[in-house]
Amino acid sequence: MVTLRPQGFFRFIPATFLGLWLCGWTAGEGVALWFLGNGVCALMSGGALGSGPIRIQQGAAFGVGAFLLLWLAIWTVAGIAAMQEFFRLIAGEDRISSESAGLVVVQMRGPFRRKLEFRRDSLRRLLLTFRGALAVETPKGTVELSSLGTREEREAAVSALRSELGLSDPDRGSDPIELPPGWEEIITPEGERAVVPDHAKRRVQARIAGAAALVLAAAAAAAVRESLSQARFIAFAIQLTLGAIVLACAAVWLARGRMEWRIGNGLVTLRRRFGAGVRDVFEARGFELYLARDRSDNHEWFALDAVSVPGSASAASGAPAPTAPIQGFAAKRKRVTAVARDPIIPRRLGAYVAKVAGVTFVDRTTPEARAAELTLLKEKLEKSGPLGRFAVRLVVNVKDRKQA
Repeated sequence: MVTLRPQGFFRFIPATFLGLWLCGWTAGEGVALWFLGNGVCALMSGGALGSGPIRIQQGAAFGVGAFLLLWLAIWTVAGIAAMQEFFRLIAGEDRISSESAGLVVVQMRGPFRRKLEFRRDSLRRLLLTFRGALAVETPKGTVELSSLGTREEREAAVSALRSELGLSDPDRGSDPIELPPGWEEIITPEGERAVVPDHAKRRVQARIAGAAALVLAAAAAAAVRESLSQARFIAFAIQLTLGAIVLACAAVWLARGRMEWRIGNGLVTLRRRFGAGVRDVFEARGFELYLARDRSDNHEWFALDAVSVPGSASAASGAPAPTAPIQGFAAKRKRVTAVARDPIIPRRLGAYVAKVAGVTFVDRTTPEARAAELTLLKEKLEKSGPLGRFAVRLVVNVKDRKQA
């Protein structure tokens, strides 16, 4: 059995922030429950908690109560997630054991406990993700098991578990090329092949958006009624109405519309379909997977883009790409999907569509591709002059030693 625990002093910095946030969360949870309790008592007995008789209009009470319940549900889920992360940083523990039936993982986060079980025949690979987390790859996708411990401890855990389970470490090129979870291939009404987001997932999203729209609509109707006699409710009524309209439009789009990637011979076309109408939006002749950075919050994403020209005319699917990412106008590039933590889903999606459509797929997230791009950067800096050569010695060579 492998046991991993949090390491390092710097983990206490986000833990302190989460602890302070949870104090505010507790206060917000208590205030919301107090308001709901007051409303229920006023409706049932005509008197609020700790107060005398009070008159309350049922229409307004139900509208505001529905909105408050929706907010409280979201607030509670966010608080539980923050508590789990807080306990993970302070005193989390992951126990991973191999048994005859497969792999068993027990994740302990203070009072929270989660158990994961994987059958032996469903295990494809044990690996460290791009971020260094210990993960297992199954036919349904990659599941992160633990990010606790040091990287050396997780590498040792991977080696030990592979040996106990009898798993090899096959090359990425030997993986079966298939669609990742969350995507499916369909036949369009025109009789053509297309890749689209999973229909079942979109139906669930449409129902959730529709239910939330109904709740906001009820709250908006109550607020509009109150605003006719009290002007201070006007701004609140406008906000609720706009929110209900946005959620209703989202529900209709999820139920009736979609974006689909039509597969052709040497060409992939992005189409917008709504009901019986369809319109071509973008034509792609290649796909590129790379690490993108959000300038607003400095977060990194593994982004799969469709490009109107291949990233490298001679690049095979998954081959190292020594050239820089394609730069140009927005019309030359279209985002397909982006994942925050691990590139496996966008990598499998790009490789699958590229293979069935006969277009190129360039993966710039592999160690080979990153090494090739680093070599290209070093060559450019060496040729730029004394300042560039100094930058190579100061920055690039340090990065080389870290990667080694």
